[in-house]
Amino acid sequence: MSGPERRASRRDFLAALARAGFGSAALAALPPWTRSALAAAAPPDLIVRNDRPEHYETTLDALGRSWITRNDRFFVRSHLSVPRIDATDWRLQVSGLVSTPSSLTLAELKALPQVEAVHTLECAGNGRGLFRLPSTSGTQWERGAVGTAAWGGVRLSTILQHAGAAPEARHVWLEAADQAPMPGVPRFLRSIPIEKAKDDVLLAHAMNGEPLAELHGFPLRAIVPGWFGMASTKWLVALRLEERPSDNHFMVKGYRYNYPGEGPLPPSPVETMLVKSVITHPLEGTTLVLAPRAVKGKPPVLRVQGFAWAGPAGVRLVEISGDGGRSWQPAGFMGETAPGAWRAWATEIEVTPPARVTLMARATDNAGGVQPLEAPANAGGYGNNSIHKVTVRVRS
Repeated sequence: MSGPERRASRRDFLAALARAGFGSAALAALPPWTRSALAAAAPPDLIVRNDRPEHYETTLDALGRSWITRNDRFFVRSHLSVPRIDATDWRLQVSGLVSTPSSLTLAELKALPQVEAVHTLECAGNGRGLFRLPSTSGTQWERGAVGTAAWGGVRLSTILQHAGAAPEARHVWLEAADQAPMPGVPRFLRSIPIEKAKDDVLLAHAMNGEPLAELHGFPLRAIVPGWFGMASTKWLVALRLEERPSDNHFMVKGYRYNYPGEGPLPPSPVETMLVKSVITHPLEGTTLVLAPRAVKGKPPVLRVQGFAWAGPAGVRLVEISGDGGRSWQPAGFMGETAPGAWRAWATEIEVTPPARVTLMARATDNAGGVQPLEAPANAGGYGNNSIHKVTVRVRS
């Protein structure tokens, strides 16, 4: 049997296990080759940080290829086992403090007014593996748990209007279908304030013009612009309007900023994305050959480019340093733009080869937030928006 045929047969075997109901605990007990095959089954532009549940990180090289992140390059974050959902049987239950409870099919949702919007999603733990701590709980992401896509679906405000939200309804609970294989483990559930829900939240069934894939929340997921990705609940099965926020484990215990030495007050929740930028070219550790300038006496230039994003405030400025932070110069924004989406930027810096150059990218948002040199570490490893540094060698 050839190599590709062998890999395909292993993937088929693993898929059969999943269809048979094997959860993450059972899969963890499988022989090493099966777990290796799970990693091999991931697309080539993704780094497998965890095989079950699936945590796939996009490489910076792949991120930098386009403003829209292709579906097979988009990072994957699953809290529990990916549910197997038959779209013909699936329903979205709408209940709680509403005048008209309902149970909507996918066809009924698609019959409502449709919108498409480009938004950037970032995992709250993006950068966790780069914090200077002995250890942080959770997947050790570096910088690629982020991506931008065109999401198609129905505005949550449309659903709420049809349901008739009661005046006392203050929060929308988003319940997901994914479950742990062991009893007693809570389902994944998040809630958002109704003001946010009525603003720009989308219930998406399409991603970049295609139906959602299983790993990205088929058949329906929430897209909560400007908030970290855990709010954009996948595999939605229920919306419930309540007076108070959810008391689910993933709300009251998970996703909290626990900083060392903090006082007795409850830790603040992880919600709004922080201003951040990444360098997608050049990549760390590369050696670049710079062409001479046409103007005599001028040193060659090194092109630096990447993306910057923020929460609802949006990005105002990106600055680049080519001398380790001693001096900064503004980069120019380029390409397409949309509210809630990252901005592509680029600039050129003069470099006299041969040299070892440390590049840094610093973003500022419209509310005055500036990327810190080092973000404060917290026990959960959330919100690491430290300045990205890339060291390269240049020669002529």
